[in-house]
Amino acid sequence: MSNIKTKQPHIVQIVGYKNSGKSTLTAALTKQLTFLGRRVAVIKHDGHDHFKMDQEGTDSYNFTANGASTVVVMSDTRTAIIEQRATELRDMIEYLTEYDWILIEGHKQATYPKLLMIREPEDLILYEQLQGIIAVVTRAAVDRDDVACEQLVWHDIQQTEHIGNWLLQRIEGI
Repeated sequence: MSNIKTKQPHIVQIVGYKNSGKSTLTAALTKQLTFLGRRVAVIKHDGHDHFKMDQEGTDSYNFTANGASTVVVMSDTRTAIIEQRATELRDMIEYLTEYDWILIEGHKQATYPKLLMIREPEDLILYEQLQGIIAVVTRAAVDRDDVACEQLVWHDIQQTEHIGNWLLQRIEGI
């Protein structure tokens, strides 16, 4: 008998402008999906290349500072891979195929189903610029008549459990 997994993970992007609530929603959806027994991977896009995975003073930081192109840190419960190179989103998704869900924060131009975070009514410009938007998540008072799509679903940022259940129904069909 083969252990080959044939089911691909469900992929959803959480997109929007800076400080629109993307990280908060991603964390809440991760918590809910995990609570419901799903294995969740999260990919966060850092468009400004500010993130620091390793901290000065650690061995892994020292290895990188001394020229290592890749550093792997492993324990009985975790593995971290730090590579000094860019990785294509599709390659990272391929690497994460053993998960039930992949939540992608950012990568606006990718073509996966998207939850669009709206903080200000002006942010709706993204609706016209992006592909694959399946719902808008907002706390702002937005004139929904400004968006020319009758099928677009609207969610309140304060109701993350409802958003998670809606995703399960829409994407997993349960």
